[in-house]
Amino acid sequence: MPKRRSQVDQAENILTFIETYHQENLRPPTIREIQRHCGFKSPRAVSYNLEKLEAAHKIIRQSHSRGILVARPTKAIGQNWQIPLYAAIPAGSPDAFESTPPPVEALRLSPAAVGVTHMDRAYAYRMKGDSMVGAGIMPGDVVVLERKPAKPGDIIAAVCEGECTLKRLVEHAGRLFLKAENPAYKNLEPAGEVESQGVAVGIIRNLAALSIAVTAAAAAA
Repeated sequence: MPKRRSQVDQAENILTFIETYHQENLRPPTIREIQRHCGFKSPRAVSYNLEKLEAAHKIIRQSHSRGILVARPTKAIGQNWQIPLYAAIPAGSPDAFESTPPPVEALRLSPAAVGVTHMDRAYAYRMKGDSMVGAGIMPGDVVVLERKPAKPGDIIAAVCEGECTLKRLVEHAGRLFLKAENPAYKNLEPAGEVESQGVAVGIIRNLAALSIAVTAAAAAA
């Protein structure tokens, strides 16, 4: 048991160093830099612990030498922060996010630019489909969400019948339902309470994707 605890401490120490180094140097450390700081005899020991952190969805690794990113940082990086970007909306409580597929990458942004108040509760999702075009959310847009209480009128990531979706939360005659911002889609009326996975606070747009969406809409008109 003590040995196992020591191994956990090693991984957590590496995680802390990566985040601190990134904050101070505005770039992630290399494996060699982690090795020197932590006193490992070989880079293989670093790689072993990085694999554990990646399996726990605590870091995101890219192919280049400084491609080690903290998935959910607790410190600002300069004026920017990193938040995880998912290909699909994670389902479950914040703790259950660790059991979802890992983020596809880490997104760096300024909290003030997107209206996030607690970056440790923020994540991003790349919009699929055109169900929210009426709200200005186009296919391919990156939607920034914050896990906080939702109120009617908010655009939320919600669990409905076991699946996650991005819709507007609407209240009518004492009932809550999920409204698409596209008349081609029906409203969703959950049988029980609406389970929110986060409130949309901002979007980041790929202008190329917007151009494609506008062209497609014009062709269909």
